[in-house]
Amino acid sequence: MGKFDLPKALASLVPVLLAAMWWVISSIGEIQSSIQLIRANQMQLISPQGVIVPSPGNAFARQELKEEILEHIHDLQVRVHLLERSE
Repeated sequence: MGKFDLPKALASLVPVLLAAMWWVISSIGEIQSSIQLIRANQMQLISPQGVIVPSPGNAFARQELKEEILEHIHDLQVRVHLLERSE
């Protein structure tokens, strides 16, 4: 084994460092495009005034939940009425 040659070691690390820098730069570009996509999707969900815009799927789910709650309320009202009558 010979002497450790620092200039040769540094020269062999240059391609690795350049590849790492390229990866970081390309990753930043991907992150920026992801952020732009998220912002575009967010604009569809929240109006410029800050009000949440309901999606069609969300509106259907809310309507089904509302109907289910109304059925439970009606059922409870009937039970209360029957209990009041039995006294």
